[in-house]
Amino acid sequence: MNPERIIGIDIDGVITDETHINDNIWHDALCNYLGYEIERVKDSYYFDEAYDLSLEIINDFLEKNIATIYANARLAVGARETINYLYDKGFEIHLITAREPEFKELTREWLDNNGLLYTSLYHEEDKAPLAVKKRISLFLEDNAYNTEAMVSKGIPVLLFDKFHNRHIRENKDIIRVSDWTEARKHIQKFYSL
Repeated sequence: MNPERIIGIDIDGVITDETHINDNIWHDALCNYLGYEIERVKDSYYFDEAYDLSLEIINDFLEKNIATIYANARLAVGARETINYLYDKGFEIHLITAREPEFKELTREWLDNNGLLYTSLYHEEDKAPLAVKKRISLFLEDNAYNTEAMVSKGIPVLLFDKFHNRHIRENKDIIRVSDWTEARKHIQKFYSL
């Protein structure tokens, strides 16, 4: 029996292209804000840990830059084609992002401007309970915590490979992918498309 065609997808780091560790929209904006080139000191999802900066500096940086970063993020190669292919195949596509709810309209506009088709958009940091409620059968994510939470609820994850999630080991429920070409192949296999 095939799983229900209900898929969950994260936005930042999955649908958006954040590129190389020290060459991405977040890193470039942080260097601009600081006025000098800074290097990561730790492979962490959290800026204060990754760059060894105070929360005060990080919070000020985000307050001044996050809307511009969200608005100008690049679309990952293959994301639109794969997502729209699934939508056209009758999938429910639930975009679940940890972005703050005040960026909902900006996010919708970005998605529309990039021609992405989807069923719903949620701004939710704790994604697993919502994924269960929506009966999501497969989730595409890059965040380690969310990946582990999904798997603990019985939801398999395609984990987009990032420096901050390399400590997560693959298993039958966590498949690491490097890009949307790989993700699409796994999606097609998972749903027998």
